[in-house]
Amino acid sequence: MTDAPARLRGFGVEDRVTIQAGSAFEAVPPGADAYILSHVIHDWNEDRCLTILRNCRAAMTPTSRLLIIELVLREGNAPGFGSSDMVMMALTGGAERTAREFASLLARAGLSMTRVLPTTTSASIVEAQSA
Repeated sequence: MTDAPARLRGFGVEDRVTIQAGSAFEAVPPGADAYILSHVIHDWNEDRCLTILRNCRAAMTPTSRLLIIELVLREGNAPGFGSSDMVMMALTGGAERTAREFASLLARAGLSMTRVLPTTTSASIVEAQSA
């Protein structure tokens, strides 16, 4: 977070971004256009994930979007990054998820998955909005 102000100034967007410290387990700043969780959800068990997602949902407006940047596992037995799921379970108690599993988790938090956008990396962007 210490490099963020300089980077934002460098891109000329410092007047469009607010940096606010806190814990997503307690609350999320209300009213933003977008909320970004990058490699966060896979670190936590279902209950902790639901706490974070419900706090995001409570802060969101009807037009806000939640962007979750995570590895999205392929369905079934398709080759991919399944070993990453075992690592997350063993190290953090978390899990990697398929798109279907993300949709189910989001629904339990009062959110609706709108799409999954692939990137040029192993991560995808899971987009959600208020249900």
